[in-house]
Formats: sequence, C-alpha cells, structure tokens
Amino acid sequence: MVRVYVTVKPSQSRILGYYAVNVASMNVNEMVNPPKGTPRHGEIPVLFLGQVAVDQKVQGTVVGSLLMHHVFERAIAIADEVGCHAVLLDVFSDGDTKSFKRRKYWYQGFGFQSFSNNDAKMYLALKDIPSLVEI
Repeated sequence: MVRVYVTVKPSQSRILGYYAVNVASMNVNEMVNPPKGTPRHGEIPVLFLGQVAVDQKVQGTVVGSLLMHHVFERAIAIADEVGCHAVLLDVFSDGDTKSFKRRKYWYQGFGFQSFSNNDAKMYLALKDIPSLVEI
C-alpha cells in the first residue's frame, strides 16, 4: 500500500509538494555496507520513497527539505513498527542529464548513497537517520 503525503500553504489549496512511500524489500548484496545480522536470503525490509516532488515555483526554498524531514520522521516510526533497515529511492530521470545530476546531488546532501550496480538507485541506512532529525 502506498501513502502519499502532500504539503499546501496554510489556507490555500495549491499543492506545494508531495512524496509517496511504501514498504518494500531489497537484497543487501546491492548495498556498499550491508547491515550486520541480515538473513541468509539477503532480503531486508525497506521504506521505498517513490518520489519527492516540489512545485517549480517553490523549488530552491525550504519545501523539499521539509518534505525530506517528514520522510525521515515517518521512516523512524515505520522502522519501529515493521523493522525497516533503510530508505530506498530511484532518482527520477526524464532524459535530462543535468536535472538528473541535480536531483541525485540533492539526495546525496541528505546522506543517500548510490548502489554499486545502478547509479539512479540510492539508499540511506535507517541507523543514520536519527542524526538528521530532531524528534
């Protein structure tokens, strides 16, 4: 099941940004630093971040960072409930190399790392998230 979170300006209905998440799994063999104690089959539960999108009129403001902060808060809560080990995402590619690199750089600023076999697929270990947010 996918959950979509939307942010709007108070007392207005215009959507400023949103993100979508769902619980998924991944194989630890794809990670640069797999978590210790993973099962033999290698599959671990993760929170898949489908997309973080911000209206072009408010890009470069704090909206995207606020959405990511909310992602991290949700990830911590979900990890406590279902045992997720990482947040996983695919950097959106629309064929524009410059935009792809900008998006990837933005995620790297939060600590996301690329997979060794797929430059557009990134993850952030859950153990690293508490240092990014104050709860």
